[in-house]
Order: sequence, then C-alpha cells, then structure tokens
Amino acid sequence: MAEGSRKTEREVKMLGDALKDMPVYMRIFSRTLRSLYVQHAVGTNDEPAREFRKLRDKTRDDAMVYHQYILPVSTKFVSSIREYFEYYDALNYEEWCEMLPDILQETKGYKELCNTVLQMHEDLLEPLKKRNDEALLLVTKFEDLEVEYEKKKRELEERAKKNQDWAIFLAFVPYIGEMAALLLSVLADLHMEKAVAEGQQAKIQEAVSVAVSKALIPAVNKFIDGIETAAAFFSAIEHQLMSFENKASNADDDPKRGHYMVMKTKAKDMKSTCQSFYAVLPAVRTNFEAIPTEGTDQNYVDECLEKLKKTIREKCRVPGLAGKMLRDMKTRLSFKPVV
Repeated sequence: MAEGSRKTEREVKMLGDALKDMPVYMRIFSRTLRSLYVQHAVGTNDEPAREFRKLRDKTRDDAMVYHQYILPVSTKFVSSIREYFEYYDALNYEEWCEMLPDILQETKGYKELCNTVLQMHEDLLEPLKKRNDEALLLVTKFEDLEVEYEKKKRELEERAKKNQDWAIFLAFVPYIGEMAALLLSVLADLHMEKAVAEGQQAKIQEAVSVAVSKALIPAVNKFIDGIETAAAFFSAIEHQLMSFENKASNADDDPKRGHYMVMKTKAKDMKSTCQSFYAVLPAVRTNFEAIPTEGTDQNYVDECLEKLKKTIREKCRVPGLAGKMLRDMKTRLSFKPVV
C-alpha cells in the first residue's frame, strides 16, 4: 500500500475511533445534568443546599442552550459525516472521479461545519468552567467527601463483579476513567432516590456539587476532542482531493485510486459508526427533557442563541452553509437524521 493510502487509512481510523467515543461522552453529559434534578435531591434550606441549587440552576440554563440549539447542529454534524462516506459507498471509481469537483466543495463545507460546531462547544465550555470554579468553592463547605467517595468506589468495585449496572461498565472504557463512571453511578436516579429515602441529603450535595468539574466538563472536553479530530480529517482530505484535480488515473498505484479504494473499504463501517451515534440520541434527549424548565433564565438562553448565530455567520463561508445550520437550529427536536 502506498504511503498516501496508509495516511488516509490512519485518518479514517482516528475519525472512527473519535465517533465511537463521542456518544458516550454526550450521554454522560446529559445524564449528569438530569441527575442534578432528581426529585427532592437537595431539599434542605441550609446555606450549602441553597448555594447548590443556585449553581445547579445556572448549569441548567447552559443545558437548555445545548438541548435546544447545539444538539440539533451536533446531530447534523454526525449526519454529514455519514452522508460524506455515501459518495464512496454508492459511486464506482469512474463516477467518483467525475464528481470530484463537487466532492471537494462538499469537503470544504464539512470542514467549516466541524469548525463551527467546535466553536459552539468551546463557547459552551466557558460558562461551564465558571460553574466549575463555583462548584469547587462549594465543595470546601462539605465534610467527608473523600471518605464517602472511597466508600462508593469499593461498593462499585463489588457490584462490577456482578455486572449489575451498565454504568459500571464505563469504568473499564478507555479514556473515560473511573471518576466519570463513579459519578455517573452515584448520580443515577435510583441511587439518588435511595439516598434521599435514607435521609442522606448531605451526601447527595457532596456528590452533585462536584458533578460539574468531574463529569460535565470532562465530557464536553472529550466531545470537543472528537470534533477536532473530524475537522482535522476533512482538512487532510481536502488537501488530498485538491492534489488529485486535473490528474489522470492510469497506474494501479495511482494516489487518487488508492484514496478512493481506502475510503470505499471503510465507508460501510463509518456509516455504521454514525448509526451507533444516532442510537443514543433518544436517551440523550430524554435526559434533557427530564430537566425541569421552570425558572430557566430565558434572557440568558436568548443571549446565547444570538452568540451562536454570530458564530455560525462568522465561521461559515461556503455558500448556503450558514443558512442551513441556522435552519437546523430552528428545527430543534424535530430534526431526525436520515438513516
């Protein structure tokens, strides 16, 4: 295999690996947010509980922005990757060569789409980091946090042996880490409700007060890593396709043919990976929809929407892309990827 083909194969593999991880992080993000609102989770009126609810509600406002505006565009981002590999799955080599100028233009659009979605997530991360600072200050007001987590860790290790909870499995998934899986389990609805029933309000506050720093922010960061990988993929493919323009394809080891063959071979697997991403979306949407909207700071949400629109207009230079993304945002939950 020529070096160009090997490079393409590596880039496709990196993209595939990133896409496999992204729905896991999205589910951690949405599940943790939902868990902050388990009924009566923090019902006391002492100062730490009031501070926690204030922090939680500000984080909820960020969640509403994500749910209503960023999630539909993120879904379209994955749908676009699936559509891109359709070129290689559906077309034979001669047809693909004829469409190469159009495919190159599409590649530029997908690169801009990735960079725009990336900026939207980075903008979301900014207020979350602010919540993180507030959460860390709040944690100092609670006692026995480390002792309780060590206890929970031992319990989870025992339960892992019996495979009783899918969340426990996450502890063994590369790159997620034990803490994310631990928090996901601690914050899961049934565990929270049981803790409430046992009168463990203080312990719940301890767990949820660090959720922003130990689950939400790491999950968003990992999702951003995946988007960056996709953006790098389309940038590399763009340069490859530009080098193929106006070049004949005579030899069997021609770089253009090698590129096409690698992409065609990987196309079905990539489309399947994208389909796996879609499979978690109902659960993600359910988690967001379970968060109560009463008390949402609509002014904050509207301000974020205007900022997101500005980002789209500034980042998207390919004709028609900005308008298409803005329409995707308007469709919100009505958006359904073509499968």
